Amino acid sequence: MKKYDAIVIGSGIGGLSAALLMQANGKNVLMIEKLKAPGGRLSSVEKDGFKMDLGVHVISRGAKGPIGQILEQTGCGMPLSFTTVRPVTSFRGEVFKFPQELYKFVPEDAFKAFLEFMAFVRGCSEEESHKYDDVNLDEFLYNYTDNLIVHQAVSIIDAVYLGIPAFVSSTGEFIRCLDWEAGAHASGYPDGGCIAIAAEFLKGFKDKGGEALFGTPVEKILVEDGKAVGVIAGGEEYRADMIVSNAGIKQTVLKFVEPGVFDDDYIQYVENLTPAWSAIIFRIAMDQPVTDLKMFSQFEDKPMPEVAQSLLDGTYEGGMGVFFVVPSNFSDKICAPDKQLLMATTCVPTGTPETMYEPLRKHMFEAINTIVPGFEEHIMWVDITTPKDLEAMLGESGASIGLGQMPGQTGADRPSVKTPLEGLYIVGGEAGGSGVGIELCANSAIEFFEKYVK
Repeated sequence: MKKYDAIVIGSGIGGLSAALLMQANGKNVLMIEKLKAPGGRLSSVEKDGFKMDLGVHVISRGAKGPIGQILEQTGCGMPLSFTTVRPVTSFRGEVFKFPQELYKFVPEDAFKAFLEFMAFVRGCSEEESHKYDDVNLDEFLYNYTDNLIVHQAVSIIDAVYLGIPAFVSSTGEFIRCLDWEAGAHASGYPDGGCIAIAAEFLKGFKDKGGEALFGTPVEKILVEDGKAVGVIAGGEEYRADMIVSNAGIKQTVLKFVEPGVFDDDYIQYVENLTPAWSAIIFRIAMDQPVTDLKMFSQFEDKPMPEVAQSLLDGTYEGGMGVFFVVPSNFSDKICAPDKQLLMATTCVPTGTPETMYEPLRKHMFEAINTIVPGFEEHIMWVDITTPKDLEAMLGESGASIGLGQMPGQTGADRPSVKTPLEGLYIVGGEAGGSGVGIELCANSAIEFFEKYVK
């Protein structure tokens, strides 16, 4: 039986990053993935000549963020090409630049207060931002203004960043996400779709001698003398000095490890952790190009707590924001030039009943139509991923971005990448790290590597 320095469970970007960082620095690493392809939330599939991402993505800092950092640090260079975009927002059918053009929709005093809020956010250092980790973003914004449109505009940006709206999320985490994105001016989408990121990380890992098993679900983490020493996967035993899980903290602690290994307090702590909201995703194949836009986020003037409750109650009649991306306007590898792929999503609270999926689709299509009039006339087909589908694929209640970045779960209060079990670590969107989605997961792996490997 071959023994490894480390075994990585899962090939989402957190697992790929950890595996590549270790393999490039002299470790002998085995990565095991239950699915047949890498990427997790970064994966893509092809249908009728369209390359479709699982999630709706724009990479916050493109090549300037942790994706580029890891590739450069591991000697892979920068094989990825990003098409950058200036993120824009829409309200009442008008696309505008956020934050400077919000003045069009609010009274002068509300806009002035909003600018004061933004000045605070942009002037807050990363160190200072952690003072606000346990402060709710919506409540913090009330210190500046109670204007509903201001709150909704901030909330849709926050939802794109964190997969949860402002009335749920952490002020500190929002500050860091916005500052990092604004400072980099490099938001973009990779040529070839998001699977191109996973593919380059996997190639770098294999080129440096790493081994990977796909279509091989992990069944158990082996523990001997109070230490994680290996895994059972696909009925086979694999041993290593270090086990690094990208499978989610609840899956890892509550399913992979036998009862009795962790104490009751840690088990209860893990059970009580709250995932981010789920999402409903529409991939819309068009028979011709219908828009030059690359992306926008759209919000409405209905209070988000009330809208969320209407979803849970089954009485939803509109009000959720929409994140809209046109991958084929970023990359000519997504579909034929005479076609176009539109993608739209909105985050929804865990527990949203299936009866709300069609009202959500109707509302989201109406919102898109205000910006791209008549687009429905050119639809070839629509591929839908529901919260139920995401739960089946990803677990974690179908969470769009792993663990919710909310008060009590960010900064010092975020689960540690090092578990109480010697030799067992967690990477990805549920332990350590900070940032927007994919970058959160990559930052978690960087934190793991720098603290416990390097």
